[in-house]
Order: sequence, then C-alpha cells, then structure tokens
Amino acid sequence: VVVEYKEPVDVLAKTVETIAQQGGIAGRPMVVLATEARDEGRFATAEALKHQCGSRISRFLMTEHTLREGETIGKHSNENAAVREVYRQLVEEEGKDPFEVMMTIVDADSLLSTSYLAHVEAAFNKQLDGRRLVYSGPLNTYRNFADAGLLVQMYEVLRCNTDTFHDPLKCYYPQSNYSLSLGFIAEMGYWSIDTMPEDVHTAAKAMVNNFGSLSTVAIPALICNDLVENYGDRYTQAKRHQWGITEMAWHFALAKHMNLSFSSWWAVFGAENRRAGSFFSCAQIFASFIVLPSAGVYAGLYWDTLNPNIQAYVYIYFASMLFQWIIFWVQEAFLWRHLLHQFPIEHPSPLRWLILVLLSPVWHVLTTLSFFVVPTIHCLYHVTFVGELGYVCAPKGEAQKTEGGEEKK
Repeated sequence: VVVEYKEPVDVLAKTVETIAQQGGIAGRPMVVLATEARDEGRFATAEALKHQCGSRISRFLMTEHTLREGETIGKHSNENAAVREVYRQLVEEEGKDPFEVMMTIVDADSLLSTSYLAHVEAAFNKQLDGRRLVYSGPLNTYRNFADAGLLVQMYEVLRCNTDTFHDPLKCYYPQSNYSLSLGFIAEMGYWSIDTMPEDVHTAAKAMVNNFGSLSTVAIPALICNDLVENYGDRYTQAKRHQWGITEMAWHFALAKHMNLSFSSWWAVFGAENRRAGSFFSCAQIFASFIVLPSAGVYAGLYWDTLNPNIQAYVYIYFASMLFQWIIFWVQEAFLWRHLLHQFPIEHPSPLRWLILVLLSPVWHVLTTLSFFVVPTIHCLYHVTFVGELGYVCAPKGEAQKTEGGEEKK
C-alpha cells in the first residue's frame, strides 16, 4: 500500500519499481495506490504507474479517500480507507482469508530492498502464529543524504542508527513502513482516523489486542527513504513527529475505558514510557539538558575539591562516552559499507564525513535541541493552547529543490 498525496510521479515510480522487483516470495505482489480524492492528478499518476508495473505484479488498485466527518488529514485516514477497500474486494467479494493476506504500508518515497517482502514472509512463517503481529525493518532515510545540511544529516544518522541497532530486549516500534495481516488490522478496527502518529499508535493497538505482549517483529531488511533536506521543512516534520507525545493521553484513557487487567495495561503503558520520543523520554532528555551542563560547570569550577571517588566517576563517564562514540561510528561504517550499497544513495564528500564524525558530539547537542527539544515544547504549547496540529506534507525527491512542503487542507 503506497500512501500518497500529490507526490511527484518520479518519486512514486521509483517506489513502485522496487515493489515490482521483489523476489523470493510465493506470488507476485499487489500494488495499492492510496490517493486522495482532492488530488486532481491521481488518475494520470495511477495509469502511469500501472503501465510501468505491467505483468510483474498480480494486480494494481487505486483507491480514493474522501475526508469524512471526524477524520483528520494525513496518512492514517488515507490508508484506513484504502485497506478497507482492499478488504471489501479480496475478502467480501472474492472470499479470501484475510489472515493469509499480508499488507505492507510504505511511504511514497520508499525504496524496498529486493528481498524485503521475502523477509516479511519468512518472519511470518517462523512464528507459531504470526497472524496477529506487526513486521518492520529498520528506519533508513539516507537516499538523498548528501543534499542535507550538517544538522539534518546528524539527526537522521542518530534516528537511523538507533533504530537499526536497537536493543533486542526492548519493545520495538515500526516507523513509517511496516507489515501486518489484513485480518489483524481489520480485527483492530483498521487505523484510527484522528491519530497522526499512525505507526506507533497501530503498534500500541496491536499490544492491547494481544493483552500487553510484544507485538512487533524486527526483520533484517531495509527500506530506504528520502530525508527532508531543508532546515525549516525538517523542523516542521520534527514537530509532526513529536505530536506523538499525545499518545500518553490515549494510554491513560485505556485504563478507564478498556476492560484490561492492570498487568496488561501496565505492559502497554510501560512500553510507551520507554519508547524513544514518548512523553516520558522527552522529559528525561529535558532533564539531562539541565542536569548535565550544571554538573559539568560545577565539576570544572571545583574539581580540586571533589572527592577522588567522584573524580573517578567523572573519568569513567567520559571513558564510556568515548567508547559509545567509537561503537556508534563503527556501526555506521558497517551499515554504509555492507548494507546500503544496494540503494542509489547520494554519498557526502570525505571532508563532510570528517566534519560530521569528529564534531559529532557538538552536532548531537545542537540537532537534539533543534529537532527534538524545541519541537516538543512547540507541540506541548500547541496542544495546550491551540488544538489540533495541521498535517504538512514534506517535499520529496526533486521537489525539495524547487518547492516547499504543501499543507494538506
């Protein structure tokens, strides 16, 4: 399911081409182009993409979403309408088993590795019962990496590294691109029509449906997306991402309105607390920006008077930071050298890499402030005093070089 609204045809063509090239799966994939009825160019776009795919796919379906009362604009309401139409055609009309139909949601600028769907299929078959699970590969936004500024590059490296080399013992959340069975999403009532962070919210609904158990399976296959190059557009996107802090209110509402045991609710609530980007993780980072600089200034001014044990702890802290810095860039080197060569990524110059790596502690602080701390405060202000956040479409591909994002009104 390719979710789009007025996206450039060249961007969509690359995405659909990688879907048509999928190998190692039981049958040919079906492509669903999820469009908006207010997009006057949707028919021409769909016809061009259908012709491009030819016989390499089993079916091409274009769906049209018309905004209804109670819905908010965005990917969530579009894919909700699209998958409901898929269910109507495949299950209600053709009698297929919905739990034997795997839905993969991708953004308009997604380049799938040729074995992505094969990995999804393999992960599904490895489970004792994989029908009620979500499958997701690592986040990657490096396709146009060379075109971005230093702060944007550093922030995307942080995001992608954290997701690619995530802690396997923690709850894993999908980001943008993910798969789940048609029966499972129908069982959960499809997508919430008023929730902007639809990927995280769907994963949380899956956990509720499964009584608090971990419900997202990480797969070792990549989908490469575009990053948003311009600083202002990236800030707008960051603000939209941080709208996910409003998930906390939904989790509190679960305790009141859902007939869940405390242990089941706490499992879902606890996973949300530990999720990067959640309300509590934001609070922890806010605190660190206050405590660590204060402690550093105090230690610098009164170093000679500090207890030797405290001095030893400071040395250990900086040694651990250095070790983490080395591990981080070794991981990145492995990712770029061994995994990303399959994608047409725009590589930065050696000088840019040198500046990025050597000064990464500085960029880390600046980019976290620019694209995490400040957007979060902005969102908290917005949700408190303004209300709903407008969904803004970030420019993709070559469109970034010619125009800004278009607000979806």
